[in-house]
Amino acid sequence: MRLLISMICIIFLLGCDIKNNEQQQDLQAQPVLKDSIQKKKDSIPISTELPRGLDTTIDESSRFIAGLPMSSNRLRGIANYGFYSAHAKRLQELFRRVKSKRLKPMSDFSQAELASDKVGEGTVFYPFSGPDALHAVTLFPNYKQYVFIAFEPPGSFKKFSSRDTTGVPDYLQSVQININEVTNYSYFITDKMRKFITADKVDGALPLIGLFLVHTEHTLIGHGRRYLHADGTINTNSRDTLKVPVQEVHDIYFTKNGSTYIQRLTYIYANLGNAAYAGKIGFTNNTPLRTFLNSMKSFNTYVKSASYLMHNAGFSEIRNFLLGNANTVFQDDTGIPFENYDQRTWDFVFYGRYARPINLFAKRYSPALDSAYSNPEFTKRPLPFMSGYLLRRGDAQNIYKAIRKSAR
Repeated sequence: MRLLISMICIIFLLGCDIKNNEQQQDLQAQPVLKDSIQKKKDSIPISTELPRGLDTTIDESSRFIAGLPMSSNRLRGIANYGFYSAHAKRLQELFRRVKSKRLKPMSDFSQAELASDKVGEGTVFYPFSGPDALHAVTLFPNYKQYVFIAFEPPGSFKKFSSRDTTGVPDYLQSVQININEVTNYSYFITDKMRKFITADKVDGALPLIGLFLVHTEHTLIGHGRRYLHADGTINTNSRDTLKVPVQEVHDIYFTKNGSTYIQRLTYIYANLGNAAYAGKIGFTNNTPLRTFLNSMKSFNTYVKSASYLMHNAGFSEIRNFLLGNANTVFQDDTGIPFENYDQRTWDFVFYGRYARPINLFAKRYSPALDSAYSNPEFTKRPLPFMSGYLLRRGDAQNIYKAIRKSAR
């Protein structure tokens, strides 16, 4: 009996030692990320310190739906199924083609033409973004933070299990459907994407953002929720002292593979039209969002395939905000109308050549932009990549950069 009791005690102590060792390893691993983060606060109210309670499983789930090798063994059992092997092969071939034909020229262009625009650690503001992290991080690769505002719901990072593959083939099929436009045409069609979003499949933008980040050689640290308050601040408090309903925002923290430089993508599901639409408050009356955006300092803007929305009077408020606050605007002709830029305030660099809009937007032809492209007084440079609505036209592509004179 004494021998039995002694053996039980030894086993118990060994178990405690193993558990303590595992806990010590976890504790030792955590400060590595925290030590790599600057402790000072940002100049705008969205600090880049890692908050508590992040979902740290998103790198694994994103690599899983992206068809990429996974760092842990938890989901590797599913990789043996034929449906998953076919999915992984298709996505890897797809992104290999996208990288060579589009992203590599974009990256080279970025280093030559956009790198000097960054101010300090930098913020990229991408209105009408959808989940398009693919092009944003390629053109603006080393910014500390990215602020996306779009009309696609955020959705969630699905939890997968090797023990139950029910619904997984359908989910992966919905992934392929939802990324079809952005990989083949470089943009999302909002109404079409919203049609394919369902609760049991891809349910919003976040999983697709994660997929694009891991396919552009990033490691995802975690996903968290914060809340936009009436005074324009964003923090983890889900209640507002002013009794105004808070707006949920989503953060994805990530690093470039091999780097300890932590970046954040903040996704805000909001309506940028002046008036209310589909149950979402209009930008004109969305005081918390407007206050938050007005607090951003020295940000650069990216606009692409924006359906010429800011050409309409119904989107004048977001257009005027950009004209009044952006440091630079890198856009195609679907963004701010060229006619709205005051040439006493802005300088320009034009890339590619101007071509009339596609038939769907034929009425958005801009004589002023057409003339600017042919004006020898403006700087014009080649564009080594295609994107946006004119991608299928071969060499017919216009993108230009507007630079605020006071920012030079």
